[in-house]
Amino acid sequence: MRWYNDLVIRTSKSPWLFVNSAVFAFGSLAFVFFNINVAFEATVGAPMFDFQNSLTSEQIFAQLKNYDESMRALYHAFLFVDFYFPFFAGLVMAAAGAFAWRYLMPIRYEAIRARNLFALFLIPTLFDWGENIFALTVVNAWPDELGWAATGLVLCKKGKLAGVMFFQAVVFASLALALLKWLGTKAGVIKRS
Repeated sequence: MRWYNDLVIRTSKSPWLFVNSAVFAFGSLAFVFFNINVAFEATVGAPMFDFQNSLTSEQIFAQLKNYDESMRALYHAFLFVDFYFPFFAGLVMAAAGAFAWRYLMPIRYEAIRARNLFALFLIPTLFDWGENIFALTVVNAWPDELGWAATGLVLCKKGKLAGVMFFQAVVFASLALALLKWLGTKAGVIKRS
């Protein structure tokens, strides 16, 4: 996972790479949400599975009854975007964490970098990709109800949400602490290290 670790560090040191990664990730999500999901929700009566955080297996099969060929095509278009969105969203979060930790705790940052631990930020991405694979399986198998695939979709969704919430909390807290350290250093309350 050295390649990912190196990419995180490079992105954390380059405002250009960081901003472009963020625009690419969240711009694609906004495009999907405002263009694809609006039409999808109007026809199906519910948002795409990915936007339903409390989704159950029973709801999946109830909603699939409203999928026609055009809705399947829209869902496939969404999944195309949703295979690279989680990667870039995770990269942005990892780079923000690397940026904060490099200033906040330089010795620990070096240990994290040396052990390639920035790869842990891929955990929510892997769950999101798993969710997509199970969703694709369920949608393409319909009208056959693949209970195992629906269960896999729901479990991956829960893993993704837990991972995202955890890493966001850690990164936001780290950024806040780094800002406080910077302000304290500027004010002379904290000695430069």
